Amino acid sequence: MSELTPKHVLEDLFGGADFDHEILDATGAADLVLERLRDAGFEIVPADRGSAAQAIPEENQPCQLTQ
Repeated sequence: MSELTPKHVLEDLFGGADFDHEILDATGAADLVLERLRDAGFEIVPADRGSAAQAIPEENQPCQLTQ
């Protein structure tokens, strides 16, 4: 079983039936949202999963959002 990342969650949201608007590029939209959150001063940090999470690139880690 793989861990969900912030990007996976956003892609699923933007590409799913739960979102009222059609987004043609869910991956691009997810990248844009993550970039804008970082630009606004938010830091996307991995959830506390122990030392194994440190070896995974940031965009592929499960996370919590802090400001």
